[in-house]
Amino acid sequence: MKKAFQYFGFSLIIIAMAAVVLAFLAPRFDWRIDVVLSGSMEPQLKVGGLAISQPVDVADIKVNDTITFFSPLAKEMTSHRVIAISTKPSLYFRTKGDANEDADPFNVPAQNVVGRVCFHISYLGYVMHFVKTPLGFALTFCLPGFIIIVMEMRNIWHVLSDDEMRSKQRVR
Repeated sequence: MKKAFQYFGFSLIIIAMAAVVLAFLAPRFDWRIDVVLSGSMEPQLKVGGLAISQPVDVADIKVNDTITFFSPLAKEMTSHRVIAISTKPSLYFRTKGDANEDADPFNVPAQNVVGRVCFHISYLGYVMHFVKTPLGFALTFCLPGFIIIVMEMRNIWHVLSDDEMRSKQRVR
């Protein structure tokens, strides 16, 4: 049971550290990592998951691709599936959420597209959202160090108590 708890704790630390790496390194390579906040793309993109988008040339986008774009209606980044492409008068995309009955009430101009969703990680968005808070950031970097220090202090305590017991046995 003790080993299972240790493995669980280390797994949580590794997941949190991976979230930090994703959150702070991916944008350096122009990749976007967005927390999925609505169910409009379920079951492909689950609420609370991470949608990772890679930069893409808008000419390479095809019907059925899931793109991330700045929504003029919501005034935030959105990821929806492309259902039609038009080049007249300029390049724009018609999009729709998989779980929505109707297409989006606007066209997405090519300049609003920031990338194509290349993969999704379920539930890690909750961790990412927490890591981006000051408390989450501090815990992600301080907690692993604190755990290691406590474990090493416990090991030292055991070694010292074993040495003390051996020395008492020698005195007798």
